[in-house]
Parts: sequence; structure tokens; C-alpha cells
Amino acid sequence: MKYLKLSMLVPALFFSNTFAQATNLNTVKTDPESGIYLTAADYKEKQLHLAGDQSTNNKLRVNDFFGGKTLTLNHNGQRHEFSKDSIYGYRAQDGNDYRFYKSYSSPYKILESGSLVIYEIKQPGNKQNGFKPIIRYYFSDGADGEVNLLSLANLKNTFKDQPAFDIIANNFQTDHDLITYDDYHHMFRINRLLAKL
Repeated sequence: MKYLKLSMLVPALFFSNTFAQATNLNTVKTDPESGIYLTAADYKEKQLHLAGDQSTNNKLRVNDFFGGKTLTLNHNGQRHEFSKDSIYGYRAQDGNDYRFYKSYSSPYKILESGSLVIYEIKQPGNKQNGFKPIIRYYFSDGADGEVNLLSLANLKNTFKDQPAFDIIANNFQTDHDLITYDDYHHMFRINRLLAKL
């Protein structure tokens, strides 16, 4: 009886190991592309300039220390330098998109592009908050719109005399409500509501 159980167990282990290896081969993620968005239209169309991944040796340096005004991209062994105020933004090696706006030392990470484009900026914390990063949320009306702090006052000012004003006033009570994420629809609640217009 012992030998029967053992003889059944060995093939089962072999097949489960083979299945696990095949599953791992199918789920290997490719290296995301990085590159430059020259304009807001390029961002909307997801048209990267000098796009590449590790195979093209794409290496992006944002030069954000001390308010650096240039971005450097090494692509296929060639170095390209861009003035941050002459481009819309970039896609980093981690696959996240960023936009430059006025203060070029802090790129805005694009969290979502819907009726509103929603951004975040992380800043170092301080002694009062235990040195946890401080996250601030921003928005623009469209990819090329003016970037403002995500607040009820700023949204109401942006959408005064428009149907979006009523949606904002009727559904959000505090600034914190604006960053509510709708897990079912996989988007920020404000963008889901504004998409109905």
C-alpha cells in the first residue's frame, strides 16, 4: 500500500512542478517602454518620442535635484537632452507617465486620464508627520489644461456655469472626498460621475 501511494505521488509532483514552470513562463512581464511626450497631443495618443526599453538601453534622468531644468534620455547609446519647459512629459522605466508644468523640478505623476486628469506629487515628510511622504493631489481639465490643487474650491471655480459644477456640489462634501477611488469601475469616483455628462 505504501508503494502504491508513493508511485502515485511522484508523477503528481512532477506534473505540478511542470505546470508551475509553464505558468511562470507565461506570466513574465516585458520591460515597459520609456520615452518622451513632446506635446499634450502626443500624451493623448500615447505617442512616445525615442521610445524604448532595456533592449534599446533607454535610461532616463529627470535631473530634479536643485531645480534642474533639463531631462536626459540615453537611447541606443546616444544621449539626448531636453529642456523640461519644451516638452509635455515622459514615461519612466516603471511605466508611469509624468507631466511637467510651470515648476519643472517636480514632475506631476499622472494617476488617471478621464474627464479630469488627476496627478500626484510626493514630497518628503517632516518631523511633525513622522517623516512619512506627503502626497498632494492635483487636476487639470484635459491633458493640456491648467494644473490646480485638487480641491472643491478649485473644481467649482474651473467648472462654474457648467453642468459639472452641479455634480461636484451634489456629490462631494470635503476635499478628501475627491480622492475616493471606485474599485468596481477602477477609476476615481469624480471621473466616473463626470463621465456621465
